[in-house]
Amino acid sequence: DYLKKHELMIEERTQAFVAMSFSDEMRPYWENALKPAIEKAGYKAYRVDSEPHIDRIDAKIISEIKNSRFVVADVTEQKRGVYFEAGFALGMGLPVIWSVHEDCLNEVHFDTRQYNHVVWQTEEELKQRLFDFICAVIGKRKQPE
Repeated sequence: DYLKKHELMIEERTQAFVAMSFSDEMRPYWENALKPAIEKAGYKAYRVDSEPHIDRIDAKIISEIKNSRFVVADVTEQKRGVYFEAGFALGMGLPVIWSVHEDCLNEVHFDTRQYNHVVWQTEEELKQRLFDFICAVIGKRKQPE
């Protein structure tokens, strides 16, 4: 009961968990599009490989999703872990913003195809569309003065 009472309300959370492929090809999309779009909207972008830790990776992922306001799940490259992390977030009642490179749109899993996806071709397109989507669905966060 004590822990429940002192848990951050979802509206107070400032982190956005990003689930995506960690491939070298996708790294520029993290650095130049996903992360800047999330930060421009006023949230802290978090990817589990972005800072060193000694935790079990699965426990760290679960913990960080629980600490997040929303999840961005980019299913380009169809990594199964991305679907798991997005599903866990949905089960927690967290909003999930799906994104995918246009060339991979036909490969999106049947179970998630009905969700609206931010479809992109370039870093700039991903950055702008994701920012617009976050602002429209989650809301732009006012920065503390």
